Amino acid sequence: METPIRFFSGKEFPDPAALIPRALPWILAAGQPYYDWLCGGHEATERAVAMWLRQASSEIFIERIQFLQCGAKIAGGIIGLPGAELKRARTADISSYWETLEPPARKILIDKLSRIQGTFAPVADDEYYASKMGLAPSFFGKGLSRVLLERCLEQGSALGFTKFRADVQIENQPSLRCFLSRSFEVFYTGRSADGALRYHALRLERKLK
Repeated sequence: METPIRFFSGKEFPDPAALIPRALPWILAAGQPYYDWLCGGHEATERAVAMWLRQASSEIFIERIQFLQCGAKIAGGIIGLPGAELKRARTADISSYWETLEPPARKILIDKLSRIQGTFAPVADDEYYASKMGLAPSFFGKGLSRVLLERCLEQGSALGFTKFRADVQIENQPSLRCFLSRSFEVFYTGRSADGALRYHALRLERKLK
């Protein structure tokens, strides 16, 4: 018999903060290499991501996550949000991270933000963005990435969106294949000024049912 699967929202959980240790590993992995590049190393990244998971204004706030449960285990999850909300959340994340830094580190952050211009294609207000998608390693290779992506598309469609966006690191071929298999198309490829970040921008347009 196949293992039953279901989704549940972080905000539906009695104590959402208790889910943070379950979400942190795959959120960290899904945000690479951008997170380590931005924060300057894995330890700093882990502190920043743990902070953002607790902040309602954040792109990765724990209550935004749709968790995938397989049997009794949490296999992973996905975060999707409208383009306008994405802009506000990312601004809030940079602002809260900025507050944790000393003046010398703030200068480094400003320089990094200037070097990232053009790396990512803008996300329009009328687009629904697949922000983070990830699985625990024990659930790799079971076809669950497509299940996660389909959930994200269902969420956006339920909100009335017909246009969808995602960004995938060029070297992340499994993730790229997953999006392409759902008819996403690469329409832009960007890189940071230092060459450390290289991402494909993907989009999909669907008709309302």
